[in-house]
Amino acid sequence: MTYVRPRLWLRLLVLAGILAAGSSEAGSLRCGSRLVDEGDQAAELLAACGEPALRDPWSYQLPRGGYVADIELWVYDLGPNQLLRLVKLRDGRISEIETDGYGFLPLNSSAPPRCEPRLISSGLSKYRLLRMCGEPLTRRAESILKPLYVRPEIYRRDQNGHTYRNQYVTPVYREEWVYNLGPRTAMRQVTIEDGWVVEVEQLDRGFDPR
Repeated sequence: MTYVRPRLWLRLLVLAGILAAGSSEAGSLRCGSRLVDEGDQAAELLAACGEPALRDPWSYQLPRGGYVADIELWVYDLGPNQLLRLVKLRDGRISEIETDGYGFLPLNSSAPPRCEPRLISSGLSKYRLLRMCGEPLTRRAESILKPLYVRPEIYRRDQNGHTYRNQYVTPVYREEWVYNLGPRTAMRQVTIEDGWVVEVEQLDRGFDPR
């Protein structure tokens, strides 16, 4: 039988309690003494946590004028000692709360971001990309329907008699940003879907801003 020292045993119990408390508050955000949860209104989030570091609105539009929902992603940057909080709001209510690594020191206008090309990669959040590299040279955005998966055993015919496979799709807000990193390296085209980088491509060599 393994002997565990009393102090070590106590530390293990405390750690277990902390982990349990953390898991019970999944989907919550604490600001000071106030707690907001999924389902709360945007006004309650503002009252508890104040203005976010970034408000990122999307609007899913379907073909033929269809409408899904108004989405906003609010990012709370609590500094380099705390995790970023990404709060997704759907039609004015909190639908999801995520974390995204540690935050940043306050922006210094006299020292603009210094973008390292090797750090631009898939998996970055839009906020982290902005803090690392600043605003892009160009940007464009569109709402698309992205296939989730295909069920090859189910076929349908359209009104012209053509056979096609039935597949499930989901609305996605896609953005393409281009970064000019100077004349010594290639420009980067960054594809962002629903606030997260999914692809990075190299373009022609950059240039000195005029």
